[in-house]
Amino acid sequence: MSRPGRRPALEWSVMLAMLLAAGIVVLAWASAVLLPALPGWLPWSAALAGVAVLAWYVPARILRPLGSLTNVLGAVRGHDLAVRARADRAGLMGDLAREINRLADGLREHGLGIRQADALLAKLMQEIDLPILTFNSARELVAANPAAEQLCGMRLESGVTADTLGLDDVLEQTHDEPVRLELAGGSGRFLVRRRPFRNAGQAHILLVLTEVGDALGAERREAWQTLVRVLGHEINNSLAPIKSISQTLLSTDGPLDHAEVRECLSLIASRADVLERFVGGYAALARLPAPAISTFELGELIARVAELEVRVGVELDGASMTVRADADQLEQALINLVKNAGDAVPAEQGKVVVRWRAQDPGVCIEVVDNGPGPPESDNLFVPFFTTKPGGSGVGLLLARRIAELHGGGLTLEARDEGQGAVARLWLRSE
Repeated sequence: MSRPGRRPALEWSVMLAMLLAAGIVVLAWASAVLLPALPGWLPWSAALAGVAVLAWYVPARILRPLGSLTNVLGAVRGHDLAVRARADRAGLMGDLAREINRLADGLREHGLGIRQADALLAKLMQEIDLPILTFNSARELVAANPAAEQLCGMRLESGVTADTLGLDDVLEQTHDEPVRLELAGGSGRFLVRRRPFRNAGQAHILLVLTEVGDALGAERREAWQTLVRVLGHEINNSLAPIKSISQTLLSTDGPLDHAEVRECLSLIASRADVLERFVGGYAALARLPAPAISTFELGELIARVAELEVRVGVELDGASMTVRADADQLEQALINLVKNAGDAVPAEQGKVVVRWRAQDPGVCIEVVDNGPGPPESDNLFVPFFTTKPGGSGVGLLLARRIAELHGGGLTLEARDEGQGAVARLWLRSE
């Protein structure tokens, strides 16, 4: 770099060349006018000699270095990053050459990193046994791994269209969901994950296909086993005391005391109520229909839910927001969550807060309480699991199922700050 306070050498060179040219012209003119006794050819010979000196000086000190730097920049633009500029000159030309060399070094390291990342990604795609395909905006295949070729029953080359492969409808999907695929190399139910991305400024779509037939079958069998086990447990819990009381009444000799009869009948009615709630809760889960989507003001719906909780004041925290969802289902889910929060907080100084906010691509609703916090259990969303006396174990499960039907979910966690729990429900808003 040039020393501070000194004019760069290139600027000095240009100024010197200009001064020399001006001086030669002035000298030639002065000699011809002021010294007419001199031969006429002498001043102009001197001028031509000066021009010759400039003709050598300007290309050698200015034009040639600039041409060399231009060639280096052209090579860099053409991705030839091995070419370097001569950087041993002093002054501005040397500084410029060194900066160009540093730029080429940086681009070379960056390009090497990109190539290594691409190589790693290509290796991963080759080794993963899930079919993975990439399409451009024209729905032409850009890349595919061996698992995709095996599923499609053909060697996949760039330019093959999604329609040719039978995947045109899959590219139209907006949600991750299982679909039935009938392809040349295989068929079955696949969970389709569709993710848009950009490469070299162009829009692309990444498809990942996961076969879910076997997994769903195992899940169904496990669900049926769990259901039978839970049904048997709950029904036996209710039938056992009813049977015992009935046997007691039948085996009693002599007249029965009226108070004893009422007590026995009360126990039978109590167990019948428990069994009725149990069956009713399961029926509510089994009959849950697909969401009937409508547009409504979210804050107004939450305010109606808050008014139903009379045991503790419910604080609302959220801006006015219009959403598209099933209002009845969402209201039922929030009633369950607010009721659970009201059950958990202490009778005095209990506090429940419902807050909501936009969360791309939908909305997130949180029900926060200052109770003891959620129990440490993996069964919170297991059907009919409950830690509350007289609870049905359906409320959380029903709320989560409603959220899932809206493309969202539900979690129940301990609060980050202070004591209590936060139920976080999110859903997509169309």
